[in-house]
Amino acid sequence: MGCDCAPQVADLFLFWYEHDYISRGVEDKNPVVYALKFASRYIDDLNTPNISPNIVDSICNDIYPDELDIVQTNTSEMSTTFLDLDISVVNNKFSTKLYDKRRDFKFDVVTFPNLRSKIPTRPSYGVFVGELYRICKSSTESCDFIDDVKLLISKLVYQKFDRATLYRFLKSFINGKPACLLKHWYSFSVSDFF
Repeated sequence: MGCDCAPQVADLFLFWYEHDYISRGVEDKNPVVYALKFASRYIDDLNTPNISPNIVDSICNDIYPDELDIVQTNTSEMSTTFLDLDISVVNNKFSTKLYDKRRDFKFDVVTFPNLRSKIPTRPSYGVFVGELYRICKSSTESCDFIDDVKLLISKLVYQKFDRATLYRFLKSFINGKPACLLKHWYSFSVSDFF
């Protein structure tokens, strides 16, 4: 939209239509309304777990005005993306991993500090540690965590980060045993990321 208040205006706009739809549905005892009890929305991203895409299409057409384009991003009834998560149902359980839509582009997107420039080095490695926490919290499976960290390391090495220093920060992260790592019931070592 191009102004500072755009996210709040978009949120209010969508909320008004959703509130109207839910209120009318509760009054009319429409069972479809109760299917939305696990739905969530962040600005214009809508997550409707356990509801068929066809039903979601129908509901969205009932809720939102025709001027609003609704674009489905889920790949199947068992898999979707929401914000920076790839959410799947595997063996009747939700499984998550990091999703970065910039990877889908057919061109390189510049992300993270590039040490070719004249920026302080130490805070740049702090970005790496922050990303480790983000990936760790997003990943249900240890293999997804390992794969995403390998990808991150190769990207940062390309941007002139020192590989040995990255592995030193990774080792410190693993030895610190953050809660997000403990959920994996897996003993990580730095050699898992080579």
